[in-house]
Amino acid sequence: MKRFWKYVIILTMVLMSGLLTFGQVSAPTVTQGKIAEGNNDFACNLFRTIYEQKKGSTIVSPISVGYLLGMLNEGADGETRRQITDVLRLGGSVQEINKYFKKMMDDAQSIDPSVTLKNANCIYFKLGKSINPKYKADMQNYYDANVEAINFNSSNIVNKINNWSKTHTDGLIPELVTKGELNPRAVMYLLNAVYFKASWTDQFDPWSTRDMDFITHDGKTVKLPMMNREGMAAYGKNDLCKMLCLPYGNKAYSMVVLLPNEGKTTDDIIRNLSAQKLKEWQSQMWTEDVDILIPRFTTESETHLEAILSSMGMPRAFGGNAEFPNMLKGHHDDLYVSMMKQKAKIEVNEEGTKAAAVTVAEEVSIGIVEHFYKYFYATRPFVYYIMEKSTGAIFFMGTYCFDDTGETVTIKEPLEEPEPTFGRYDLVVEKPKRNENDIFKSVEQMPLFLGGEAALIKYIDSHIQYPPEAVKNNIQGRVVVQFVVDKTGEIGEVKVVRSVDKDLDEEAVRIVKTLPKFIPGRQNGQAVAVWYTLPVTFKSPRKGNKGLNN
Repeated sequence: MKRFWKYVIILTMVLMSGLLTFGQVSAPTVTQGKIAEGNNDFACNLFRTIYEQKKGSTIVSPISVGYLLGMLNEGADGETRRQITDVLRLGGSVQEINKYFKKMMDDAQSIDPSVTLKNANCIYFKLGKSINPKYKADMQNYYDANVEAINFNSSNIVNKINNWSKTHTDGLIPELVTKGELNPRAVMYLLNAVYFKASWTDQFDPWSTRDMDFITHDGKTVKLPMMNREGMAAYGKNDLCKMLCLPYGNKAYSMVVLLPNEGKTTDDIIRNLSAQKLKEWQSQMWTEDVDILIPRFTTESETHLEAILSSMGMPRAFGGNAEFPNMLKGHHDDLYVSMMKQKAKIEVNEEGTKAAAVTVAEEVSIGIVEHFYKYFYATRPFVYYIMEKSTGAIFFMGTYCFDDTGETVTIKEPLEEPEPTFGRYDLVVEKPKRNENDIFKSVEQMPLFLGGEAALIKYIDSHIQYPPEAVKNNIQGRVVVQFVVDKTGEIGEVKVVRSVDKDLDEEAVRIVKTLPKFIPGRQNGQAVAVWYTLPVTFKSPRKGNKGLNN
């Protein structure tokens, strides 16, 4: 019989700092391209399987698990190797898979001199055992792995693993294992660490971050610090979700955020995840002027992966029939994976992204379109992933639902949040109110401010007054007001759909109520009432003028 214990712990941390610059990277071969797409299918499957068991906020690093399984695949044979390859969706020979991971490691570290991306691998085997020379050579050649024989007494191996983890994650993962987790029959540990640090291409201004409502997965409302910026970004929308690409540096790496449409959930998105679907969604994104709201957040996850990977199609590696004959001399048929665990953490703030992932395996012997103004308000649970542009490889994947921050927040009952429309205002109602009986349809002729949008902007800029208390306290931000232009062109109901501050909100409402008469919108030749959304940006006098869409 065979026993191999694989313990995977992943820590991911997201911050925001520096810029990325694309370096010279060789194009992947056709085989490597197919392997990359297959590996993204593995990433989606792994994330979906974990999420279905845990729900709520989750963070996973598929690439770190992939590296470890690649190292295991080299040591495996027979049905065990076939199952590992099938689960990884790699579809190539052992050598082709090894070459793919080597290219990933080499290119990722040179693709941008301003981004810190480190990938480290290590194999510790028990002092007195002999490692297979070919396995050692391949691990060093393809995975740049440090291979070392050490004393496996409990204190020494725990300290060794944790120190390695701390060193190769820049201190993000100082403790990977504890004494109680390790098997006394362990004969080998395989470790992988991925560390990533980069800055948003367009950083968020901390002055624009405000506590705002976030609708949790159970419908409650909490106050979270919401980061905000407005500018050009890749944006798209389909029947399932809105999509936003937030690039780092020179856009070689990016975070893609998938926000469920009203009536949809993160469950609906995750059920549809696949490499092909992600490519399809990315093709639906266009550069738009987007007002962005996304929370500053922290998520931590700890996941046991034995049952998860078994259910995905590789149970043989975790049982007595496992085949790992190529790793240690004298252990041709008595090794299997006894445990696998992943630990992850992610932090998102105004500066950039920092991420780290560590994976450790323990081997045990058994015998021994148009340019209109858009908005992307991530004020409810969403899915996100961090990818590299040239290969499409997914490094980290997660969902945020607000359920694990440990913060003290004010919780309110669920509120019905109106769906604002920006730019060309395509929500039409026959009555100036919003309820389940409202009739929404496209409109042939939008309401028109006399003189057009330029005149509207000029009117706002010349009539709005920055509240003295807001100036004194340096309060700024974008207030979004929604109002009805009725069938006569008069201003009807007015409501704030995005609040910043009481004084700023009141001033935005006041200026809307003073607007001169519009030319009403028309549908089928008849005047109709139209919901019109107006974003009014207040900027600190120390930073710029107040006004509309500044």
